[in-house]
Amino acid sequence: MIKDIAHIALNPLDMDKTVTYFDQVFGWKKVFELHKENGEPWIVYLKICKGHFLELFYDGQNDRDYAFDFKKTGYNHLCVTVGNIRKTLQEIYEKGYIDSPEPEQEASGCLNLWLYDPDGNGIELQEYTPVSVQMQSNELPYDFGREGYLGIGHACFVCKDIEASLDFYCEKLGMKLVHIQNDDNGNPWLHYVRMADGVYLELIPNGEGKNPNTGWNSRGFQHLCLETDNLLEDVERLRAIGVQIDQEPKTSSDKNWQAWIHDPDGNKVELMMIDPNSPQAKA
Repeated sequence: MIKDIAHIALNPLDMDKTVTYFDQVFGWKKVFELHKENGEPWIVYLKICKGHFLELFYDGQNDRDYAFDFKKTGYNHLCVTVGNIRKTLQEIYEKGYIDSPEPEQEASGCLNLWLYDPDGNGIELQEYTPVSVQMQSNELPYDFGREGYLGIGHACFVCKDIEASLDFYCEKLGMKLVHIQNDDNGNPWLHYVRMADGVYLELIPNGEGKNPNTGWNSRGFQHLCLETDNLLEDVERLRAIGVQIDQEPKTSSDKNWQAWIHDPDGNKVELMMIDPNSPQAKA
């Protein structure tokens, strides 16, 4: 039922500083902005590539630590895939934002490098390789070597109960566990869950504490948005298998249909059906 990740939403403490950072470092431009019913600014949309956006909400509040912590339950990091990581890193290096343009080889077989936004959120840049565990799960041929940013490769969550999270994302939302990467001690650690070719979730077990996502304005991660082609049908299917629908399907100010659910750790998940006349489609 899920075809892609439509966007990741963050609550920055300083909107101007964050927009400038993503523009200058990655070249993700502001393409439109939504306003509340009273006319106040609400959400800024940055375009990563076709169909993939970063949502930035105004009025972030500093009531929690930043999200990047491999032990804390909840959101961990955003990964964006690139066709030629060395070329991309060279451009970022020349701007002075990283110390070296050379990527690292990770255990999955991909090439990657990490940066951190002004609020400390982890941003991973990753180039898939044909031998990587991610690409071995593809169902169709994958076009390697494309230029620029290709999309949101994955979002990573640290889970308190990995079995409950796998049940939610795989059994209920229809994704597929394709690989488990062990830690240095040989214990199961990183669970790769396939959404579509080149699009994944990473689920990490043994999260500590409660989900730090304390409110709509809390600093850092806000929600994950999954794109679907038939929202009404999908919501009814989820309801029939016992998934709590936090907000029933409705059209939003951007003209898209949306509904809201949450995973076992309380992470907010938006289901969205893109309208051809929406600003996302036009961007």
